[in-house]
Amino acid sequence: MALDTREKLKHDTVMDVTEEQIARVYAQAFLGAASKSPKTSELIDEVESFVYDVLEKFPRLNEVLRSEFIASEVKQGLIDRLLGGRASVEVVNFLKVLSAHGRLGLLRPIARTLKKLYAKQLGLTDVEVRVARELDDGLRKQIHDQLHKVLGSEPVVRAIVDPSLIAGMIVKVGDRVYDSSLETQLKLARRAMIDRATDLIEASPELFVAAGD
Repeated sequence: MALDTREKLKHDTVMDVTEEQIARVYAQAFLGAASKSPKTSELIDEVESFVYDVLEKFPRLNEVLRSEFIASEVKQGLIDRLLGGRASVEVVNFLKVLSAHGRLGLLRPIARTLKKLYAKQLGLTDVEVRVARELDDGLRKQIHDQLHKVLGSEPVVRAIVDPSLIAGMIVKVGDRVYDSSLETQLKLARRAMIDRATDLIEASPELFVAAGD
């Protein structure tokens, strides 16, 4: 990680800044440095791999790196022993920068944001599609083509199976969510039925007075 990148990260501890915003600052800084390398994609994959292939599999290590009671120097030494000679210098240095600023606990949102920023840089749009069952190739292509037409960019579709949806799907593009799941449709129908009954009771309460009252 270049020295100027470290300088950019010195003043990121504004009290009212959310973790996602802080993660975005670090992701942008790393992407800026990684973009100067011919191995940009590989470097980004390394960060993601460290999160999901190392921290997810070794929760004790994750706890150590996140701990506020363990000195940054100790964590940096641990990173050197674990990744020295195995990971790129850029990624090792980036992890050390995060350690120095007490931000190793933000690695997951950083990795997630990093992928999104890089996809945007390439003209791609990350799309999360939640479905009740696995998509076959034909349906996946239909979804891809429709999203391409609507978004005007190349969608990278990540399908997640969620049986609770029953049918239909939930599509998430950035902060926008399009929900056509059967579960949601049933909830909306039930809400509409209750609202109609409430309106009728308020408009004609005499119809709901029991005989003899």
